[in-house]
Amino acid sequence: MELINNKDSGCPTGSRGGSRKGAGRKPIGTTRKISLTLPQACWDEIDRYCHKGDYSVSEVLRSIIEDNLHNADLL
Repeated sequence: MELINNKDSGCPTGSRGGSRKGAGRKPIGTTRKISLTLPQACWDEIDRYCHKGDYSVSEVLRSIIEDNLHNADLL
């Protein structure tokens, strides 16, 4: 395996990449950091959903909250 020397490639180090207007993941809302304490059985169920559909914990919790937020008035 031969390593490419940047001096020989005509591409100076640091000239590629960097920030670009409009680049990156688009926001879906406001981010707030929270700490959530749940029984282990709930975390196990959340983990099961994550692995079942290759979802992140945030995606699963967001879905649960969005689907059930209308019931918050019943509390």
